[in-house]
Amino acid sequence: MSRFRPLQSRAYAPATRPRRLVAGLLMGIGGLLAMAVFLVDTFTPLQSAVAVVYVVVVLLVAASGSRRAIVGATVLCMLLTAVAYVRGHGMLAVDASMLRCAVSLGAIGITGVLSLRNRERLITIAGQARLIELTHDSIFVRDMDDVIVLWNGGAEELYGWTSAEALGRRANDLLGTAFPGDRVVADAALFGAGRWEGEVFQRHRDGRIVIVEARCALLRDERGKPRVILEAGTDVTERRAAAAALAESERRYRAMFETARFSFWEEDYSKVMDRVEELRAQGVTDMARYIQSHPEFVAEACSLTYVTDVNATTVRMLGARSREDLIGPLDRILPASERTFAGVLLKILEGGGIAEGETHMINLRGERLTVLFALNMPLGPTRYDRVLVSVVDITDRKRTERALIAMQAELAQAARVTALGEMSASIAHEVNQPLSAIVTHGEASLRWLRRPEPDLDEACEAIERVVRDARRASEVVHRVRSLASKEPRQHARFDLPALVEECAQLLDGDIALHRIVLRVDIARDAPWPHGDRVQLQQVVVNLMANAIRAMSEVSGKRLLSVRARADASDGLLIEVEDSGTGIPEHIAPHLFDAFVTTRGDGMGMGLAICRSTVESHGGRLWATNRPGGGATFHFTLPSMQSEEARA
Repeated sequence: MSRFRPLQSRAYAPATRPRRLVAGLLMGIGGLLAMAVFLVDTFTPLQSAVAVVYVVVVLLVAASGSRRAIVGATVLCMLLTAVAYVRGHGMLAVDASMLRCAVSLGAIGITGVLSLRNRERLITIAGQARLIELTHDSIFVRDMDDVIVLWNGGAEELYGWTSAEALGRRANDLLGTAFPGDRVVADAALFGAGRWEGEVFQRHRDGRIVIVEARCALLRDERGKPRVILEAGTDVTERRAAAAALAESERRYRAMFETARFSFWEEDYSKVMDRVEELRAQGVTDMARYIQSHPEFVAEACSLTYVTDVNATTVRMLGARSREDLIGPLDRILPASERTFAGVLLKILEGGGIAEGETHMINLRGERLTVLFALNMPLGPTRYDRVLVSVVDITDRKRTERALIAMQAELAQAARVTALGEMSASIAHEVNQPLSAIVTHGEASLRWLRRPEPDLDEACEAIERVVRDARRASEVVHRVRSLASKEPRQHARFDLPALVEECAQLLDGDIALHRIVLRVDIARDAPWPHGDRVQLQQVVVNLMANAIRAMSEVSGKRLLSVRARADASDGLLIEVEDSGTGIPEHIAPHLFDAFVTTRGDGMGMGLAICRSTVESHGGRLWATNRPGGGATFHFTLPSMQSEEARA
């Protein structure tokens, strides 16, 4: 409901119907009295100043409040006085009658003028009363007995009591005023200086307590005696509650700021924003491009950013003795070459949000720290003097991560070297095969050349076979060195049929020794695999070698199948299947665990390394038993297309 009220006051409201009746009655009485005075003054032999009674007529008419009526009554009474004088005394003659007439005319005129002035004063008072009604503040007046004599609309809204209910009651009984301090001091100030201001606690009609910002003034009469006390009040209950809530929020914030286990900063970016405004006034519109083309601005902005407060955790993190050691420009702690600060500036200029990332700092001992930071932007466009920054020191974590990565590299190297021990027998056999072939073909070429008639064609063919076998032995040695080296693997697209053919050549001796039939079935639509060719070749060799050993002790047909086809997940599925003894049930759950083996001379690392290799390529390795005997090892590899899609 609006607090505005019609322009009126309870003391000086416009004339209502009863008041108009009273005004009309007074004017009627005044008219009758004027007629009676005129008759007495004109038709009786009285020699006294009867016309002076016209003053009463003017006063009666003045009570109606009409300016026109006052002027009309004054002029009429003066005219009647003059007519009565002329009627009774004739022409003007300086005598006692004329003196009485002059006195009467003067009294009537003065009374009219004073009535008009009094009316203007009453109008002014009424206007002031209307202003009291218009104000939103509570205003009430109490006399020296604490009785309320005036109660405006603001007081009604503030306290809930209507004017009719409040007038005539004692203010203290109605409001139960209580002072935060000593009331005697307030009364002494009011009666001494004539004014007092302060907060008081007063009671609303519904019983709740309101906090009022009161302003009291003591009004005195013309002799200096205290007459009434005017009290104006403003309800500050909600304001004080909001201030208390803000103070409590600030207290909680400071408690969290001080006791947090991670670093908190408060920074002032006001000078930075002033510098930005200077650049914009010079015509710079694209700050991102300006920062990119003027890298020195980042260092300048860093020096203009001021650290205003830090918590105890920050003091410990940066090796300071007290927080005062850290108060000052940010560039003392942030390296001038730190480019992350440029991103923070752009985030601030965008007008809000959270800037976060990883950066480096220099503590007071000169040590370089790696930290994660989050910077909360100000809510308004002009509040840059208190930007909160949270910082977490991850220097030890980064050091641990680097140590862990180095340890993992060492473990991987140890695993590869261990795998070499597992495969040393087959590698020696593979190297021995080309070397034996070299010797055989070399001796044959010598025999062809030592004939009485050397057969150069046969000798050249034998020498070509020597060269081919020598290259084959070199490739075996190269693969072994690559597997044992710490060099990072190079993933590339490679030809799967060629890789399977090389694996078959490596195991050709064992395949022939155990009379194993090798079948290679690679679908034409099978995608090309993508990965480290050397590592994946060792996986295929290991799976084929395990299959050969599994079939070495079985009777009947020994069949080794290598199949490849497109996988449902847009990759490649490779299967190595044998007709051997299969996987024992008690071994199956732990088949790919390290140091698990079914061979007395095995180390149990081969399949574990194979699984880790396949999984490092984004694939999966698992094994199943065939219904008719034997086992199938399945593994998937991503194709070139799927790798590009993930990228």
